[in-house]
Amino acid sequence: LYVVRFDLAQLACDRNTIFQALRAEGIGVNVHYIPVHLHPFYRARWGTRPGQFPVAETAYAEIVSLPMFPLMTDADVQDVVTAVAKVLEAYQQ
Repeated sequence: LYVVRFDLAQLACDRNTIFQALRAEGIGVNVHYIPVHLHPFYRARWGTRPGQFPVAETAYAEIVSLPMFPLMTDADVQDVVTAVAKVLEAYQQ
């Protein structure tokens, strides 16, 4: 995984918009990391809840995982870079 964090204060959108825009560009982004305290097990077992760990929650709201795998070609990498640049430019404030 190659996780990137977007400075949403500099963009006129949220992470979901970036996610959808990159998907529309053919880039298989995902969100792989959810703060542990928000997982159902921890919420049920220890009563954790949103708001307890705001730094983790803020990071979670700003990150996506870009594709990265051994068989990626240089052209695949360039496609990802181009798509990210295009999306960021489109939502730049």
